[in-house]
Amino acid sequence: MAFATSNIRKGTCGDLKITAGDWTGSQGDASGTIAVEGGRVYAALFYTNDTVSPGNIPVPATWPAASGATTTVTIHNRETVTIGTFMIIHA
Repeated sequence: MAFATSNIRKGTCGDLKITAGDWTGSQGDASGTIAVEGGRVYAALFYTNDTVSPGNIPVPATWPAASGATTTVTIHNRETVTIGTFMIIHA
């Protein structure tokens, strides 16, 4: 299964925006991406939510420096994830 998101929710916390939802991906697939509005990402938290060892581990994510009206966050998954969750804080 390639990287995919679902159950996307968007909200605000003060003047910051939050995009959250569920994600899936497979070990060995290319890195996945998700675009969020705003030119700055403050945090991108992706978790595996595995029910077996090692459990709920963070997954590396990267994004470019501030620019433009949208920012693309890249998720560097290293294992098969079927019930992952994420939250991106951006402006």
